[in-house]
Amino acid sequence: MRIAYILASALVLMSSLLAPFGFAQARNEASKDMTPQQQQSREVEARRQQLRSQAKQAFDAEMAREQEKCPDARNTQEFNACFGKAATLAATNLKSYTDALRAILVLRFPGSPSTPITGIAGVEQTPEQDGAEFTRLEQLWQSYKTTASAAAFHQFDGGTGGPSFELETEIRLTRNHMRELDSIYNEILHL
Repeated sequence: MRIAYILASALVLMSSLLAPFGFAQARNEASKDMTPQQQQSREVEARRQQLRSQAKQAFDAEMAREQEKCPDARNTQEFNACFGKAATLAATNLKSYTDALRAILVLRFPGSPSTPITGIAGVEQTPEQDGAEFTRLEQLWQSYKTTASAAAFHQFDGGTGGPSFELETEIRLTRNHMRELDSIYNEILHL
């Protein structure tokens, strides 16, 4: 399956590189001669590129916000409001990122086998299995984030700094999680 992604990506890349040199017409004529499976592969690859772009945009937007530390907040209420907005935006960026990543994982290229293939390194998962694994990973991470954020809150023993520290911890965990996912799924997101 990973080979199908690489080959389809190479086809799309070669087409876009050759277009400026007058090969666009030849490409358009060739697309008329494509089999339905080739056309579907091209459409799936285009969708994958669109999802990659969505993931990159969400990732980059969240990482760009990392240096923001509520510089205008002067009291606990203002810090809570600032961190609350930042946590909401971080959650929105994470959702956009994980939605795109999950959609990439479950994409199926036409003609790819619907049952697992056994290779040198073992059995390759189907797109459905990749999606289910990702869903489980996200469920476990959400549980961890909730527990860790609560632990951060409890470090203030009911004091007014607890909510701000809890939100700040949630934001930091979200950004770190996005980095982890970007590393784990580097091949399908960037190659």
